[in-house]
Amino acid sequence: MDFISDYMQQFFEPITPYEFYRDVFPIGELEERGKQEQGKYNGVAVELLPREKGSSVQKIKRYIVTDDLYILDKLLESDNFIIISPISYKGKNRKGESARFIYGLAIDLDGVETKQNIIDLFYQMQNDILPTCTYAVTSGHGLHLYYLFETPLPAFENIKKGLHVLKMALIRRIWNRYITVLSDKPQYQSIFQGFRLVGGVTKDGRRTQAYRTGKKITVEYLNNYVTEENQLKEFSYKSKLTLSDAKKKYPEWYGRRIEQGQEKGTWVCKRALYDWWKRRLLIEATEGHRYFSMMCLAIYAKKSGVSYEELEKDAFELVPRFDLLTTDEKNHFTDYDCIKALEMYNDSYFTFPIEEIVKLTLIPIEKNKRNYRKRAVHIEYMNMQRTFKVKLGESTNGGRPKGSGTAEKTVKQWQQEHPDGKKSDCIRETGLSKKTVYKWWT
Repeated sequence: MDFISDYMQQFFEPITPYEFYRDVFPIGELEERGKQEQGKYNGVAVELLPREKGSSVQKIKRYIVTDDLYILDKLLESDNFIIISPISYKGKNRKGESARFIYGLAIDLDGVETKQNIIDLFYQMQNDILPTCTYAVTSGHGLHLYYLFETPLPAFENIKKGLHVLKMALIRRIWNRYITVLSDKPQYQSIFQGFRLVGGVTKDGRRTQAYRTGKKITVEYLNNYVTEENQLKEFSYKSKLTLSDAKKKYPEWYGRRIEQGQEKGTWVCKRALYDWWKRRLLIEATEGHRYFSMMCLAIYAKKSGVSYEELEKDAFELVPRFDLLTTDEKNHFTDYDCIKALEMYNDSYFTFPIEEIVKLTLIPIEKNKRNYRKRAVHIEYMNMQRTFKVKLGESTNGGRPKGSGTAEKTVKQWQQEHPDGKKSDCIRETGLSKKTVYKWWT
């Protein structure tokens, strides 16, 4: 949409791709090319290669972005979709657990249909109704708003979950009726979602362009624009603590995570959950809700212990079927939409509420039934049923299910790994209830 580009060129300073990514990843932040450095990580760019004719297989090529931004020239020569996020990772894998530092939040803003929409966007920023973004990037039919942090945030579990809540609240605030015609259908995105490469190709064949619109910001600044329950309060910025210091301060954590290379534990559901949702998508996915349906497939894959590789294969096989649902030629479902949705494959979204899934996908989900009994009555009823089965010799496991008494071990292990940790951090990172953590806290 030319009116967006015309407005941005008139009022803001255009920035080259190199200047933009140098500001995202300042000199010295990423590891040097050809070297592996303790405490230094890399950016990751993903290129979507053209599908072979008649094939449902989407081939993807991943690139490591090092401190010299050497790969940027090669990426800018490509005519394929390329995405990258303002996050550093360990290796080429863009899974949430591979994330190391978060350099900013990026918000995708669609439905900017008139010049007045974009005028109102920056009017609200200039008048402190919305937080002022550091950069705005033109991308086809909308804008990507980047809020870069003055100091990056470590990608700890509690910070990732807190940032997710904060970002969702910011999206709801930014997608208002003065700015987008889609205010009643805001598009929620993961904090890990990749966006089109600055200087890279868009859906309509043009190139994205970045404009400097403000300064780098802090979490405290963003907190001013959301309600208290959506604020990120318990966090820390990137620490200057060295690994040798960490070894002295947190010896047990250092031994487990650094010397032995152990990964953090995760809590998963049965595989059947993922397969059940995938089957429903084949029949019940609808236009206008395809992105969210795919997004929930990624959430269920993570909850069910399905590998990212399997999820990726299944998701891209669904793309042609999803695209057949298109009735508006401006609204095709593409491989780019798919890979954006897969960013929700992350522990931070384990507790994504069923009510929200139903609302976003329009696919009904019935909760576990208790035949209209209250919880306490239902528990008493089930206990009586179990006792009766024991008498009949049909069941001898009258006690608690195997493995259900591990909460105490989980809390104690977390305390050992985080000697200075708080109860609230433990609740966020383990997913245990407040009552359970308080019960076993020592």
